[in-house]
Amino acid sequence: MSRQISIDEKLIKYLEKTGYRSEDTIDKLVAETVALGNVSRMQIAPEQGQFLEIIVRIARANNCLEIGRFTGLSSLCIAKGLPEKGKLVTIDNSDEFLSIAEKYWQMAGVNSKIESIIADGMEAMQSMIDRKYHFDFIFIDADKNNYPHYYELSLQLLPPNGIIIIDNMLWGGDVADEKNFDAQTNTIRELNIKIQKDDRVNYSLLPLSDGLSFIQKK
Repeated sequence: MSRQISIDEKLIKYLEKTGYRSEDTIDKLVAETVALGNVSRMQIAPEQGQFLEIIVRIARANNCLEIGRFTGLSSLCIAKGLPEKGKLVTIDNSDEFLSIAEKYWQMAGVNSKIESIIADGMEAMQSMIDRKYHFDFIFIDADKNNYPHYYELSLQLLPPNGIIIIDNMLWGGDVADEKNFDAQTNTIRELNIKIQKDDRVNYSLLPLSDGLSFIQKK
């Protein structure tokens, strides 16, 4: 029976080289984000962005929601996967990096597909539920301690067969460290177990970069 292989530094370099098709606009955005320093760790990997774009295309999603924008790489990739009249609403609690995001959305020609909202994620999602909004696809990459809340709210915003993808679900490997009990690690670890047992969804936990939970509402 096939098993998950161990991913060492040599294999990581191979995946970075061959698992992502380089694109000028994305590469420039990644470089500008890296130049911000330690905060750049909040950005998804470009190969994750490529995956998001493909899933949005396959799902034929028209209305997407993102929780956590940062410098806008995931937004850009999701928007690239949308049809011409598709829409992405991206929510972040700060406009600190919005100007960077908007520059590259414009450069990629996807800015007309993106609506940026500055708000608390849970409050904005609850407001959307109250107004009976629905989305085909939701990407979550925000404050980890609120992941369980974002997950539950997302299920209310999706129709059957709608998709949720959640980033950082392996949390640098810390979820597998039985001696690590910090709050964020525990939250992610417990959410992984919750999703595994949740008969409202189908799911797969993918070891792509820092781990993506791929969830389909039944």
